[in-house]
Amino acid sequence: MRCRRLGLAAMAALLLSGCGLARQKAAGYYLSKARRTAEARDPAPQELQAAFAYLDKALAYAPGSEAAVEVLGRLAEVSANTGFQGAQELQSAALRKALAGAPLNWAAREALTDFYGARGDTGGLEAMAAQARELYGSQDPATRYCALLAELEATASALPWIESEAYLSLNKSPETLFEKAASYTGVAAKVAGLKAELDRLNASDPSLKKRAPRELASAAEVAAADALKDPQGRAAIAAFSARTASDEAFRKAVEMTVRGNASLVKKDYPQARAFYRGALAQFPGLIDARRQLAETDFQEGASLAAAGEGGKEASRLLYKAYADSAAVIAEAGRTGNLIPFVGTARFLGEAYALKAASLAALSAVEGRRLRGRARLEADFKASLDEALKLSPEGGLARELLERYSKDGF
Repeated sequence: MRCRRLGLAAMAALLLSGCGLARQKAAGYYLSKARRTAEARDPAPQELQAAFAYLDKALAYAPGSEAAVEVLGRLAEVSANTGFQGAQELQSAALRKALAGAPLNWAAREALTDFYGARGDTGGLEAMAAQARELYGSQDPATRYCALLAELEATASALPWIESEAYLSLNKSPETLFEKAASYTGVAAKVAGLKAELDRLNASDPSLKKRAPRELASAAEVAAADALKDPQGRAAIAAFSARTASDEAFRKAVEMTVRGNASLVKKDYPQARAFYRGALAQFPGLIDARRQLAETDFQEGASLAAAGEGGKEASRLLYKAYADSAAVIAEAGRTGNLIPFVGTARFLGEAYALKAASLAALSAVEGRRLRGRARLEADFKASLDEALKLSPEGGLARELLERYSKDGF
């Protein structure tokens, strides 16, 4: 009887082994067909479609295959180069299928995280971080380490996109600004905590990093370094988020400033001024609103001048924008701006550019009537130099420099 049981066990093991080999062979067969297309110079759309289907089958047989993930990446690159439509959806679907069958396929997990990160899909990145956190509950140290890397990469990759969403909201929605500032603060703290845990594990057991997939470790470290590269900026956003939660007058002033920005985008100058003045009545130290008031005067003055209307009013507004931007520069040099997502250097650079632009517009409006031309031209050049030094990417400053180089003051 005992021999019979042993024989049955051996037969079952052989059958299971054969099944595993058959699945590997099938996966290899479909993978080789997909690889030929991925390595082709200019495959046709139907060939690319078929190659994605082959990879889907390969991953169905071997969801843990790192080779399939590599070929999938090549295929996606070829598809992008040839303009094949729908490749992104097919790529992400294949990666999700691989992870559903093999959650510890770290190559697939890193590739899908990179996919979401490149597209700014913060919801997808959040889901990837949550999945990695579940895997972190493993009893195996190597699995826990890789899960930590995966969570760090996904969490850190989301941070720049949250920051970008907050920046875009500055001219649109105060509610979104407050929400994204709070979200940024929480995610930044999480990234810092995960990075600290990773450093602790590296110090306690250096072999963990050596055994982890190189691409995963590198991706996590790069994403974390990028997310944590500006500690002053993170501190400013955290302080802003805390202040808007605790100081009603400050929150109201910020809200009115953002609404003023939205009005200024629409060139509704009276309404923009009303919002900015309301913001300063709520919180007189909000230099951001003061700077936007100067911007409003400049834009309306320049608009009147361009239309050939209201010569005196245009000059009055431009002189006011010039004086007020100078006052903003002096104050911002001491205190900095209070609404984050625009760094102090950039804020000052844009204020200098506004000052220079006001002078250039005054020169055009006043012509020979402009008093103190030599002094004002020197101030224009000095302001433009500072604008370019502080914020070299500023579009207004570059445009002013180009015009000055061509036409002078």
